[in-house]
Amino acid sequence: MSVLRFALGALVFVALHLSERKWPLRTFVDRGLRRVGVNLAIATLSFAAVASIYGAIVLGSVDWAERHGVGLLRWSGLPPMVATVLAVVLLDYTLWHWHWLNHRVPILWRFHAAHHADLDLDASTALRFHPGELLLAVPFRAIQVVVLGVAAGPLILWETLVLVFILFHHSNLRLPSRLDALLGIVVITPRVHGIHHSRDRAALHTNFGTLSSVWDRLHGLRVTDVAQEAIHIGLPGQSPDRLGVVESLAIPFHREAPAR
Repeated sequence: MSVLRFALGALVFVALHLSERKWPLRTFVDRGLRRVGVNLAIATLSFAAVASIYGAIVLGSVDWAERHGVGLLRWSGLPPMVATVLAVVLLDYTLWHWHWLNHRVPILWRFHAAHHADLDLDASTALRFHPGELLLAVPFRAIQVVVLGVAAGPLILWETLVLVFILFHHSNLRLPSRLDALLGIVVITPRVHGIHHSRDRAALHTNFGTLSSVWDRLHGLRVTDVAQEAIHIGLPGQSPDRLGVVESLAIPFHREAPAR
């Protein structure tokens, strides 16, 4: 991650962290900073794990595909600007499928469950991904860039947008209803993503989008008609004393897989 992208992410995180505590969408189960600290510690471990292989595998795949002229966008002959926009759209759509698979494939769910186990949903939850989940995502990212023919520039742009958007829609920020509805036509809002983090099994498997809300509509999996006060964040059987750093990292390795 470049220094500029890290700085942007930190700025957005701090702004959302302060805003969501002043204008919360849902009542916090735990307003303390310990849970936030746990999430940031997990994020640090995950980043360290992925950073060690990301350059060699993902950026190496970008370089290989470019040298060999491989990928749909390279074969298309589209102008660079059009190809960049299309790259962002296609990366977002293929990421939608990866997120869906993380809920459907048992081994992937074991690691993704560490993200859903958080009993509150806020900007720090956006960074709470198990190192194992991110490591498993690296080969998929390499496949994305090779098959689609995504160059380094559009990839960096998309990953920067993903960082900002996941911080936003994981936040507990209450938006004016009209603004929320307007934004929701195109993007994922905190109100909608909160439904995805509900303990309710039916709600858990909806609203998979990252940048755009279009994909959920396309697949009939966009749900918006759930009252926020009816949402209980997290997974069944979790409690604050079982969600420290060590306990969270151990979630994928429990004998029984987390409920889904």
